[in-house]
Amino acid sequence: MGNPIIHKTSYSLKGIDELNALSGDERRYLLEYPTVYVLNSGQKKKSDSKYDVYVGEANSITHRTKQHLQAKENDKVNGIEAANMYVIGDEFFNKSMTLDIENRLIDHFMGNDSILSLNGRGNEQGSYYDSTVTQEIFENIWNQLHKDNENLVPSLSVITSSAVFKASPFKTLSTEQRDAKNMILESVVDKLHSNETGQLILVSGGAGTGKTVLLSTLFYELSTRSFAKTAGLSEALSSYLVVNHDEQVTVYEQVAKKLGIGQGREHVVTKPTKWLNAFQDSEQLADVVLIDEAHLLWTQGKQAYRGKNQLDDILKKSKVVIAIFDERQILRSEQHLTHEQVERLMNRANEKIELKHQFRIDANDATVDWIESFVQGEIKAIPEDDSYELKIFDNVSEMYTAIKERNNDSDKGLARMLATFDWPFKEKGAPTNGDKYWMVKTDGVGLPWNLQTATPADKRRNKGLSWAEADYSINEVGSTYTIQGFDLNYAGLIIGPSVVYRDGRVAFDPTASQNKSAIKRRDGIDYGIEHLQNELNVLIKRGVHGLFIYAVDDELRKALNKAAER
Repeated sequence: MGNPIIHKTSYSLKGIDELNALSGDERRYLLEYPTVYVLNSGQKKKSDSKYDVYVGEANSITHRTKQHLQAKENDKVNGIEAANMYVIGDEFFNKSMTLDIENRLIDHFMGNDSILSLNGRGNEQGSYYDSTVTQEIFENIWNQLHKDNENLVPSLSVITSSAVFKASPFKTLSTEQRDAKNMILESVVDKLHSNETGQLILVSGGAGTGKTVLLSTLFYELSTRSFAKTAGLSEALSSYLVVNHDEQVTVYEQVAKKLGIGQGREHVVTKPTKWLNAFQDSEQLADVVLIDEAHLLWTQGKQAYRGKNQLDDILKKSKVVIAIFDERQILRSEQHLTHEQVERLMNRANEKIELKHQFRIDANDATVDWIESFVQGEIKAIPEDDSYELKIFDNVSEMYTAIKERNNDSDKGLARMLATFDWPFKEKGAPTNGDKYWMVKTDGVGLPWNLQTATPADKRRNKGLSWAEADYSINEVGSTYTIQGFDLNYAGLIIGPSVVYRDGRVAFDPTASQNKSAIKRRDGIDYGIEHLQNELNVLIKRGVHGLFIYAVDDELRKALNKAAER
């Protein structure tokens, strides 16, 4: 595959003249073929280069540039002044491929923290002639741009490890996701034109089935004026995104800021209680509220929330609610729903959509089945898999060394240590045993629990990053409280003493857990085993390319080693 042709010029009439003067293959592929273009203006802020970026595609780059330069003041490109322009061409470019490359560029630019604003409409494509070579062409384009400006275009490994990139609304959707998106958008239009309120669209699916990507895409599309126009509405929707973790709020706030979602409105991205407190005295209803991980909403009063069910209360303040739900990721007693309550929730939904295909784990079906079977209590022989690294360790130190090696390898990417919540940790107050930090201690190794070791300089350097992305977190151990909803390329999982192997099955011992919110009784009933199984389910499915396991329980470790030998 040849190298794409990329010509850098200024975004100006002078730049057009320069393009018109091209000759040979440059003239052919940049002036006679459809092209993709990237405009960017650099701004110096505290010695860091910050950029406004616009990505587009054109059948005639000179004509399109003239259109932009002559456009009215509300043209999206007008805010990008004194800009550089990259014009990109390739012998394989047809209309579908340029639309696809445009979409992939926008998707990847989302993961660059140096980009302040990002404009471009995005054009997700399905299959088309020569779509099998598009990824290779895209990577060649990205790498060429990276050589010219590594601040504007970081390496692909840096981008793909970014939590904001993973939450980008410009991902290419699977057929299952695309069908779900179209169904939901059509349903939203119908429901908004009715006089009913509190209508619920429930999207279910297991960990890693692409629910978050679907939600992000919906959040973006529902916020655009073009959707409002298509829906026959006079103005853009008042749409909100409610998430349950502070780190997820940070990620989606960056998405909203870069794309200009919800400008002029407060609480566009926020946590459930904060959203409810902001809307409790308002007579205005939100058009659409999207809830990520609705299984983590409170089903009883807690802290600043004085109600009885957060989902019910959000429905009362909304015309339409789109809720992502996975019963097997409920982790705390305050969130618990009985199976009967889950069934009533399903019956309450005006529309139900289920996602089934596993996306997060880049493994063959046998490996995915092994992981799922392990959570359900069965340890099968570990299958061979060229695409996924599943390893059992007898030594925590060796596993930690392997995780650090993967993390330092630019081709392997983001790797972190995780553990079941079987060692004490408190957000406030120091340990009474003289340790500086709350520690995960086993097998002669001690590592701090998450969110403890960052110095003020660390926090400034990692501002806006999730726990997993922060450079200091390689020295810590993550829990469900910091990793749920996020991906790692490689996960090193310490399975603590609450998970054991007895009578030929994986079992759970709530008395060995330090997760008080998971094991405390609810309405006099003990749901601890169910919550600990869900905790394992969340942790074990974080690694995209690899999973390393060390089990504290001797019998469990022996069974895992035997499975690896087979």
